[in-house]
Amino acid sequence: MTRRLPSPRTPGPPAGRHRACLLPPKEGVNPAPVALDPAHELRRDWELLLLDLARIRGWERLLFVQCGDGWIVEEAWRRVLKGFACGLDTSPAHVARATELRGIPGKLDFRTWDGTRLPCPSQSFHRVFSTFALERGAQPGALLREMRRALLPGGELYVLELQQEPDERLVAALEAAGFSESHELVRRVAPAGRGGVILRACRAPVEPVAVPPAA
Repeated sequence: MTRRLPSPRTPGPPAGRHRACLLPPKEGVNPAPVALDPAHELRRDWELLLLDLARIRGWERLLFVQCGDGWIVEEAWRRVLKGFACGLDTSPAHVARATELRGIPGKLDFRTWDGTRLPCPSQSFHRVFSTFALERGAQPGALLREMRRALLPGGELYVLELQQEPDERLVAALEAAGFSESHELVRRVAPAGRGGVILRACRAPVEPVAVPPAA
């Protein structure tokens, strides 16, 4: 007599894996979690650390540059509650998915950008978060100036990059872009390119006024 074996069960996601869909699924959107490769999981770990270090508060306006699938933008918005968060990414596919899964009009917004100029007015955000944006940019110095332009006076920029060894060029670029101060919050050295650094830079609360030379 031949016995039938039970059909194998489809395994669920391993314990500790993050799901990409944090909000309730919306009509027409596949609620299945996005497949997470090791690099994606590494990004999640660093993004969580970044949000834990950032001094975000309620009612603030937050901008995320190169936000990927928008997970970090939604998580930050949940932490500030009554605020506004905007995520930018150069991938239309990432922005479309983030908008469908997470977008809330007037509260949680996602937009594409060209990798050069930020599509937002000057002095319109309390904090700007650059998540792996500088390593992809053709002109990091110009992009840092754009981030400073988007900040309100007294606002803060947080820079997250995968970086093994200290690199004074990034600090120098922040100073050249007009930030009044900058320093590392954390640096981790790890094998296989898993190390990274988080920096915070500030825009001066009162901008210096250029005085024309005496005649």
